[in-house]
Order: sequence, then C-alpha cells, then structure tokens
Amino acid sequence: MSLKSAFDPRSNSLNAIRLGLALLVMVSHSWALGGAGAEPELGGANLGTWAVFGFFGISGYLITRSRLSGHSVRQFYRARFLRLFPGFLVCLLAVAFVFAPLSRLWDPAGSFSILDQLGYILRNILLYPPFLGQYDIGSTLSAVPFTDVWNGPLWTLFWEASCYVLVGVAASLLPRRVLGPLLAATLVIASVATLAAEQNPVVPLLITRTLPMLAAFAGGAVMFLYDEKFIRRWAVPGAVGMLVMSVLTQTATTLAPLPFTYLLFVLSAIIPLQRVGSRFDVSYGVYIYGWPVQQVVALIAGDSLPVWVFVGLSVAATVPLAYLSCRYVEQPALAFKNGRAAATAVAAGGKNRAG
Repeated sequence: MSLKSAFDPRSNSLNAIRLGLALLVMVSHSWALGGAGAEPELGGANLGTWAVFGFFGISGYLITRSRLSGHSVRQFYRARFLRLFPGFLVCLLAVAFVFAPLSRLWDPAGSFSILDQLGYILRNILLYPPFLGQYDIGSTLSAVPFTDVWNGPLWTLFWEASCYVLVGVAASLLPRRVLGPLLAATLVIASVATLAAEQNPVVPLLITRTLPMLAAFAGGAVMFLYDEKFIRRWAVPGAVGMLVMSVLTQTATTLAPLPFTYLLFVLSAIIPLQRVGSRFDVSYGVYIYGWPVQQVVALIAGDSLPVWVFVGLSVAATVPLAYLSCRYVEQPALAFKNGRAAATAVAAGGKNRAG
C-alpha cells in the first residue's frame, strides 16, 4: 500500500500528532526554562528540534498538496496567512500587554515602558524576522533561569512562512514534472549543507538551525509529489533503519527529517485518534503560548520544582489558553479563507482537517 492510498486527508490522526509534537516542545524546553539543565537529546538533536522536524515535514506535505489542489494563488496565500498570522498577532499582544505586566507580581524589580511593549510588537510583527526580532520586554524576566526571552519558539514561524512562499512561487512558475526534482534537490542540498555547517564552527547558528527545517519541509513536499513511490512494504523498514542510524551516528539533523516525517504520516493513518482536535485543534496555541506560560511558572516557582512537576503545571496552564486561541481567534480567522460561505460553515461546526 502506498502512502497516497493509506493517508486519508479527511480522516487521519495528524491533529493528534501535531498536538503531541507541540507538547514535546514544551517538555523539551522545561529543562532550560525550569533550571534543570540542558534539554534531553537524541541523535544529536534535542527533543524540541525533533518536534520541529515533524511540524515542518507535515507542513511540507500539506502545503504542497494545498498549492497543487486547484485553488487560486490568492486563495492559497490567504489561507496560509489566516492560518498563521491572527493567532500569532494576538499572542504578541498578550505577551506584551498581559504576560509582561503580570510578571511584575512575582518580580517587582522587573520594569518596562510602553515603548518596550510597542517595540516588542512592531519588531516581531513579521513573524519574528531574523536580525530584527525582539525577545525581551524591558528588564522583565531577569529573575528566571532562562533570562530575557519571552517567546523563544516563535522564530521558527518566519521560516515556515518563507517555505510557504517558496512553494507557492515555485508551483506558479514551474510545471509539476520540474517541481518534484527541484524539491528533491533542495532536500539533498539542505541535508548535505547541514552536515557541512555543523562541522564548521564559524558557520552562524542561525544557518545550522534553519537548514534542517528546510530539509524537513522539502522532504514533506517530496513525499506528496512522489507519494505513490512510498510503498509501506519497504519504506517503513527503510525509514526506521535510517532513524536508528541517525541516532547511533549523532546525525539526526541530517538524516532524520524525511524518515521521521514519513513515519508520522504512517502513524496518522494507523492510530485511532481521528477525533483528537477534530473540533478544536489546539496544537498551534500550545506551540505559541507554551514558552511564555513556562516563563511565568518559572517566575513563580524559581528552579525549585522537579522537572516533571514543572511540565505538568505548564501544560495545565497552557491548554486553556490554546483552546481560547483556537476557538476565538484561529477558527474565526480561518473561516474566511474561502469567503463568507466557509465562514458560515465553520460557525455551524464545519472543519478542514488537512489545513
């Protein structure tokens, strides 16, 4: 059975898997944010990096599918904008005008001005652009183990949106018979460049962190374009073998993105968790609110909590915010990606599992 025949875009467990990946990001960050030491690693990549591989790989498949599904270019970019930006913008505002002021309850020495808050919003409004983004708000968060960073994971959103644009432009300019080899070449080049960059200490960290995400996204796109070639009879053992090799050789950032994404799609077709997130997909909210919530927990508790208690408290406080983001920001925004008719359908309880 090929991946194409096994994966049903309207009945799968990808929402559950994405929620698991978002929670894995929180678990990974709990070591650093809770003062418990370095984040756990597997194959030379921490757990949060593995989760980001999954996010980018899944996006590569679904975004390429969306772009080639027959919708207009305008519909494609509007849907992608509405998927990322409204929730992101509200999160920026919440951090600047709710989280930062609240932090002074537990850190009276921390101070900020309205200019600090506005700077945080304006410098980050383009999805945390590199070299321009602002991570701090005044002198808040000076009393936590991981200082001066209000929302670390959001830097990945700029690169995810960049991948959306690249696929959109490439699909508009190139025939499908050329698009496949181009993305396959992108996967290979990004993977080789990752290995080379990691061996060279003078290569900026931004490059070594970004190349694997590009490889993961390209890998997901290649899976869609050649999905009939991914036969489970041989691809599953091959993917598992490559993952094991990447762990044993400490080369996960080079070898893991494609097989990891493939196995996530196989799991999404097998595990019976289709109802998770079918009505309220909170995975994006967990991803964008997890870090600021964890910083507040760290402010309140310091580094005195066992790491799994820190994880539990953080998740318990984040999920309600993620639900509010999904219910009152993300879903109303997404309702307009196909016009007013779609808005009416969503208001009546409709959904789009593949988006």
